[in-house]
Amino acid sequence: MGRGTVTASIALAGVSALLLTGCSVFGDDAPLPKPTGHAAPSASARPDGGADGDSAGGDAEQVSTKQAVPAGTVVAETDAVSKSGDTAVHVRIVADDAGTFDAQLSGYRTTEPQPMSIEFRRGPARFSDGYDQLAVATTTWTPEDQAPASVSLSAAGAYPDWLRSVVLVPRSTDPESGYEADRPWVGQVLAVGSLTWSIPSPYPDLHATAGAARPGAYGYALDADGGHLDGPSDATVTSYEVAHGDDQTTVAKRFDITPAQLAWLNPTMRVQHDGWLYESTRLNLVPSGR
Repeated sequence: MGRGTVTASIALAGVSALLLTGCSVFGDDAPLPKPTGHAAPSASARPDGGADGDSAGGDAEQVSTKQAVPAGTVVAETDAVSKSGDTAVHVRIVADDAGTFDAQLSGYRTTEPQPMSIEFRRGPARFSDGYDQLAVATTTWTPEDQAPASVSLSAAGAYPDWLRSVVLVPRSTDPESGYEADRPWVGQVLAVGSLTWSIPSPYPDLHATAGAARPGAYGYALDADGGHLDGPSDATVTSYEVAHGDDQTTVAKRFDITPAQLAWLNPTMRVQHDGWLYESTRLNLVPSGR
């Protein structure tokens, strides 16, 4: 290998290192590339930007904070009740001593004993809704068993108030089939309870500010009407579409918030092991949108 080739290789390596660290080799005033295009998701696409069968991995980014409320504090309480009233369970959500929460169950009753599961969902649930891949703390019991006295919500993090509903869902007696001809309602929401929380916000004054695109945060900033905010703006930025090569630290910096605040705003945000975000994911940037 000639000296010129070696020099060129070293130069290219240096440029790559600068780009990966979020630095520009062209100076602060150089024009920025346009955000990458966003293809329509495939039928197998997941909300995290991956696809079914994708082994790239990535975990929901949880906020590491002090305990939100003292252990033993009841922060939500509801009854999940079927449309007929024949099936119901009482749910109290209580702070544990590990900085997370447990759902205490009581008074479970049903006129049709069958395998049943309880799960906690992000959005408002409706009777006969189907599978929800973002549901957490799903726990199943059989007709011969009692409903559990407690279910851990640790998977929802230190601030589980992004969960809006608790539901009861009948399950199949044959886990292999997932369907029974004489019970066509299997897998559909039978009972619903709405959750109203009393957990104080860890960031009561949080306000994201629209900043200019930059390496590691080239995506589109959007206002409440879905319009693009190009460059710094006084308009309220409500969401962000992740571009190829974006990382969570740089995206947070673009909107003048911390990575922990970005994670709190997006409790189901998935991050690759190297800190990169999944392309085409839409991130929430306002507390009311959690």
